[in-house]
Amino acid sequence: MTRIAAYKAFQDNGDRHARNIATDQPGSKVKLFGPDLLATYESECRRKRHFIKETVEAEQRLGRMVKALRVIMSDTKFRSLLVSESLATMPKSLAQRLQGTTVESQTAAHACESPSDSSAQSVGGICPDVLNFLQDYPVKVKIFGLLRHVLPARQLEIAKLMVAMERVTFTYEKLLVAFTPRALLAEGFDPTTVANASKDQLDAMTPELDRLSREFLSAVERRGSVSLELLAAGRYLDRLMNNPRAVRYLARNLSGHFEEFHNLSVPYK
Repeated sequence: MTRIAAYKAFQDNGDRHARNIATDQPGSKVKLFGPDLLATYESECRRKRHFIKETVEAEQRLGRMVKALRVIMSDTKFRSLLVSESLATMPKSLAQRLQGTTVESQTAAHACESPSDSSAQSVGGICPDVLNFLQDYPVKVKIFGLLRHVLPARQLEIAKLMVAMERVTFTYEKLLVAFTPRALLAEGFDPTTVANASKDQLDAMTPELDRLSREFLSAVERRGSVSLELLAAGRYLDRLMNNPRAVRYLARNLSGHFEEFHNLSVPYK
């Protein structure tokens, strides 16, 4: 569903879908079954932990590359050698890392300069940011019907999680709504209406998935730029370690770091 179609569905009171959204029913009455709910919950936690771990490992490897390059770039004679071997020019992102300027800090600064407009009026109980975010994805109307039972901040988080996990489905949305912290649920909504589990069970399981979801979304935002920087840095180090003069100089003058330089030049899996 496009953004225009979503607006039409919400605003057209004569449309059947709009009438469904306007009611208090969260769509299909079929609940997530207990054993399946637990299995899906555990699977979600595993997938998110794995993705977060991979992202952290990529960041750590990039950090090691920057540290190694700082060591060799502090050597004036080696920098002169790089100039003579046409290796003095490195990827812009890598140069920024060496100078202490990162993509993340630039993004954060931009975010501070351009805060989102929290005063924008909702459409049928749906945050406009959610409609903007989902406008390029096929979304069933009943997904919006259920989404209105959580607060706007959680609506956008759920939308981002569905897209990041490539599961923009009503069933997956039920899971995310069921494990929404109580403080982010719309007044009067009971998550047990979509999940066959007790309130105590949901309350016990929600904090862990909520924490992992936030860490996962943060990792998703960082992963793309880190992967590109890691690729560029790896190629540059590979060029250095394939240059005979550079290798001889490093082996002779920085032997204590040579093995690390070699390991970092090996393509990252």
